[in-house]
Amino acid sequence: MIKMSKLTEYAFMVIMALKKSDLPASADFLASVTGLETPTVSKILKQLKRAGLLDSKRGSTGGYFLIKRKQDISLNEVIVAMEGGMSLTECAEDDDACHLTQSCYMSAGMKRVNQVILEALQSVTVSDILDEKKKITLQIKP
Repeated sequence: MIKMSKLTEYAFMVIMALKKSDLPASADFLASVTGLETPTVSKILKQLKRAGLLDSKRGSTGGYFLIKRKQDISLNEVIVAMEGGMSLTECAEDDDACHLTQSCYMSAGMKRVNQVILEALQSVTVSDILDEKKKITLQIKP
């Protein structure tokens, strides 16, 4: 089974929560609306920020916010931010990674399969999988 890590799944949840809110959101708030632990959310936010998908603002109305619009964030960008990319086999990513490349009969085929999956992940955006019916409302403290 091909499966992304739980942390990547959680990253999608955090991104969706950020996209549903109209204001920057704190790690604590995002943890409360996603049901995740705050340290987990903080780790995700740091990785997404490092990848350039979100930024943060300090202060009483501060928090994290997405830099790109949800329709511009591909599933592949999130996976790369969290996992460093996706490859079905070592040789699909790097010919030198496998010492059997010269005698392997499936290397070219697996590279093609990997490319098709990559193109699919690049063509689907966060907005494509977002449940628009669920709305998160942020309350501004007086």
